[in-house]
Amino acid sequence: MTISISGHEFQREILRRAAAEDFVSHAYLFSGPDGIGKRLVALEFAGILNCKSDGKLPSGCGCGSCRKVEKGIHPDVAIVEFAGVKNIKVDQVREEIEEKLYLKPFEGRFKVVIVDEAEKLNNSAQNAFLKTLEEPPPASIIILVTSRPRVLLPTIRSRCQPLTFSALPERYIAEVLAEKGGLSPEEAGLYARVSSGSLGAALKLDAETMEWRRELLSALGGMSAGSASDIISLAEELSESASGEPGRLDLAFRFISLWLRDLALLKIGSGEISNVDMKSDLIALAESLDIPSLMERQRQLEKTWYDIVRANANAKLSLENLFIKLARRPRSGAGISQNPGGYAANIGDRT
Repeated sequence: MTISISGHEFQREILRRAAAEDFVSHAYLFSGPDGIGKRLVALEFAGILNCKSDGKLPSGCGCGSCRKVEKGIHPDVAIVEFAGVKNIKVDQVREEIEEKLYLKPFEGRFKVVIVDEAEKLNNSAQNAFLKTLEEPPPASIIILVTSRPRVLLPTIRSRCQPLTFSALPERYIAEVLAEKGGLSPEEAGLYARVSSGSLGAALKLDAETMEWRRELLSALGGMSAGSASDIISLAEELSESASGEPGRLDLAFRFISLWLRDLALLKIGSGEISNVDMKSDLIALAESLDIPSLMERQRQLEKTWYDIVRANANAKLSLENLFIKLARRPRSGAGISQNPGGYAANIGDRT
């Protein structure tokens, strides 16, 4: 295989040895942040399993089977994607996943089905999929790839061999951005921090998106629990922006989660924050908060993501409720400006 993968040598070595020693599980769960190469590793593994060397070579043998996997045309290797779908339903599992699994291998040793973004499987679909995991077809291997393993049912997770992937080093991401994107070292470093070790996420960032991030976080930082008009305005504009660009809401949740993490790090005296260009504002805001309240805000953020993405809750109302809980409570002597009518006004315009 010649698929270009950066890092994850430990995980890849585990998979190479499993293939070489013929000790392969029928189902795997690849989990870790988005955009770090989990799917590429799954493809590499599928190639090694069906390699003409019978898995004895680590990679790069250049045989016909490996070349087909790399080009995406191997008849026994399938990637199941559900782009633009919030919830994968039972019928989709049967049509897109199980039908592929129950076909006998055509030219390789294994039928390998890689399910990308497996967290999109709704509970009914996961329950229906359990029987396949419990009694998999002969010579079949299932690889579930997800950035949110906790969304999957415990019964699903327990029937898969787990393999956890870590974020890529920020230094490596910054080097790639400086080389491919022509960014200055300072810009590349900031983009790398904000991407949380995800090269895929970093490559999607640009100056406009980074400014949108600043406006969003500044709006939240200047919002108090009593600023009803700002809360309603921000929720409405963000939900409208997300409706025109589905990935926008996920990006907003990512930025807000990093923002809360930065505030918690500052509270415990750590300067290793992601939003380094907003450090002075974050330091001032952190003075008015405490660790338990920040942890609760992070929990509410996760709950709201689940309600909107998985439970199809009304986005605008859910965001209003979230922003009320994220907003600062009135506190004398905090020294934080309220930003009346401030940053929330145009947050949805940058699409």
